[in-house]
Amino acid sequence: MIYQIRLKGHLDSQWIHWFDGMTITLEEDGNTLLTGPVIDQSALHGLLKKVRDLGMPLVSVNQVQIEAPHSYRSKKEKEVNTTEGSPRGTNKPTIGIDPRIKLALLWIFVVLLMVYADIVSLLDPTSPIREVMAGAPLPAGGLMAGAILMITSISMVMLSWVLSHKVNRWVSIIIGAYMIVHIVIGGHGLYYVLFETVEVACILLTIWFTWKWKPVVEPI
Repeated sequence: MIYQIRLKGHLDSQWIHWFDGMTITLEEDGNTLLTGPVIDQSALHGLLKKVRDLGMPLVSVNQVQIEAPHSYRSKKEKEVNTTEGSPRGTNKPTIGIDPRIKLALLWIFVVLLMVYADIVSLLDPTSPIREVMAGAPLPAGGLMAGAILMITSISMVMLSWVLSHKVNRWVSIIIGAYMIVHIVIGGHGLYYVLFETVEVACILLTIWFTWKWKPVVEPI
């Protein structure tokens, strides 16, 4: 039997593997359509249980009437071939590089730049860090501000993996803006400006990635 299961809302890419063997179509009206063969009623109940576990409202469940043996196969192949990145002859969409990996790598790069910028500044006798190490008084709250900045940037590596793309978008904008302000006001020397420029560029790139981040399977 061929069934079409329509869900309210777009299925997030992290759950696509739950429905192997089904053609997944993200419709322009905001719904998700799952189409594919179901062996028996037990298998159908298993699919519906997965839908229930996702928490996505069920819109409809329809059995597709097939007039010719090749009609469904042709339709499925057409949908698969129009899905970006799908290998020919399969009905499993290819996810490619997970956006979470890109975001996590960018945040790791930012953290490494921030750490190495401070290490290099130790060689500069006029840098604030070098002056503090030589006995100059530390500004009030300086250590706490530095700790918050580093914890926030490191936390973004983890949050990129656990947050949905919509939440990731706003968290990246808010945290990114906070970090950019603290990075810019803490500079000294041309070498530090270079580090700051690359750090800010990477943070802006993460914001751009999250803003453009959409589900892997595009509407047909």
